[in-house]
Amino acid sequence: MLDGETGALRTAAPVPADYLADGPMYARFGVGHLDGVTPSLVAYLKNRVGNGGFNLVIGAWQFDGEDLTQEWRWLRGDQDAPDGHNTRIIDVDGDGKDEIVEIGFVLNGDGTLRYSLADAGIVHGDRFHIADIDPQRPGLEGYGVQQDNPSGLREYYYDAADGEMIWQHFGDGVADVGRGMVGDIDPRFPGMEVWSFSGLYNASTDELTEPDTGLAPWPQLGLWWDGDLTMELLNDGKFEKWDPENPRPSNSLRRLLRNSDYGAVNAHGVNPALVGDILGDWREEVVYTNADRDELIVFTTDQPTDTRLYTLAHNPAYRNAMTLHGYLQSHHVDYFLGHGMSTPPRPAISYVGE
Repeated sequence: MLDGETGALRTAAPVPADYLADGPMYARFGVGHLDGVTPSLVAYLKNRVGNGGFNLVIGAWQFDGEDLTQEWRWLRGDQDAPDGHNTRIIDVDGDGKDEIVEIGFVLNGDGTLRYSLADAGIVHGDRFHIADIDPQRPGLEGYGVQQDNPSGLREYYYDAADGEMIWQHFGDGVADVGRGMVGDIDPRFPGMEVWSFSGLYNASTDELTEPDTGLAPWPQLGLWWDGDLTMELLNDGKFEKWDPENPRPSNSLRRLLRNSDYGAVNAHGVNPALVGDILGDWREEVVYTNADRDELIVFTTDQPTDTRLYTLAHNPAYRNAMTLHGYLQSHHVDYFLGHGMSTPPRPAISYVGE
């Protein structure tokens, strides 16, 4: 733990030593309220066993202002619990306590396995999302894509609380589906759309919203920008808008802005340094750097909106997501944000000292 103002070390705790014989344990971190009250640091730690599979440890620590204490650690061992390249920390069952969510399994806040999707045929994948994708269905839903699944499974949609599979899409042969996205981009259909490279589907109906699967937008990142209640898209420095009445392939979508017009470059590959609601309102900012890597360039919308919501960063699920790192993914609130939405309830949060 570091001092937020000076960067000085406050305290430290050892990395779990269960698999250190196989080499250093590499980690990604996040923050969640696993007991519903106190924030915990959650670490995903992994190393390789020779040239074979991977060891996986997930642990939680709490900081009381002086000491950093390990609450629990979970070892995958021989359990069939498929992981991926980003973790989400979100309350999947609505009890006020966060769970730790991987692409193919979920841990309860006490470090016990809640469920695994392995029995449903899920293996490794690069992208997955947890959100209120279908507002007519109770609770949250999950959507994920697969990398080289031997069954030919490309993408799947499931109940986030218990892992019940709702639908799956298969293709011929094996494929690496490297991208998958969730958001309400077509107001003609209820709830959100989900898409990878098999076409643009309305999640709740499992129907193509655009019959020509070649016209689905590129599934990179979503962005709340222009003030209406359909999501915009962010793809390699291009702020874009999908128009279901005039569908176009990804390289010819209506462009709202391009980062390079303002001297900004991607922080890594096709990605910015950060996408998130950091200045208030409910729209999102995008943070880039200049070409010399000595300035941050922050893009924020100048579009007015009649929609009034509390800031996205005050939503517990969204705020947790902003702390997590891995393959850069869009953050999601825990209520339906999209066309025809209801006013969300006030978030059940309190401030330190109150």
